[in-house]
Amino acid sequence: MVKLFIVGFPRDMEEIELVELFSAYGTVSTVRIITDKDSGISKGYGFLEMTDEAGAQRAIDAMNGATIDEREISVRIAEQKHQPQQKQQQFAKTKPGFNKVKPQGYNKPRFPRENNNRFEQQEAAVPARAKRPRRQQP
Repeated sequence: MVKLFIVGFPRDMEEIELVELFSAYGTVSTVRIITDKDSGISKGYGFLEMTDEAGAQRAIDAMNGATIDEREISVRIAEQKHQPQQKQQQFAKTKPGFNKVKPQGYNKPRFPRENNNRFEQQEAAVPARAKRPRRQQP
C-alpha cells in the first residue's frame, strides 16, 4: 500500500469525490480528509491510500498540478512518521516500582551553617581587642 498526501483541493470537497478522482488510476483503499477540531470544516488537505505502487505513481503523474474548481492541487507520496529507535523506546516506558528522584536543591538548608564567607569577612574586619593586664593582688 502507498499513502499519498493531497493538498490544495477545495474545502467543500468530500471523500467520495476524491475516491472517484483517484480510482481511475488504481484501487483506492482509504481516504482521510483532515478537518478542524472545533468547526469540523476541511483544512484543504488529506491522505489517500492506494493498493498498488504503479497506480499511485500514475495518480501522482496525472493529478499533481491539476486544477479543481480553480485551485491547483499537489499530490505526492506521504512521508512516514518518525519512529523512535529501539534504544529510545526502551527508556520511554516507565518501569513498575520506579521512584522519581527529586531535583537537587530541595533538601538543602536555606543558609549554610559552615563556611559562610560573608560572616568570616566581617569577623576579619573587626580588630581584636587587646587584653588588659590583670591586676596582681598584694
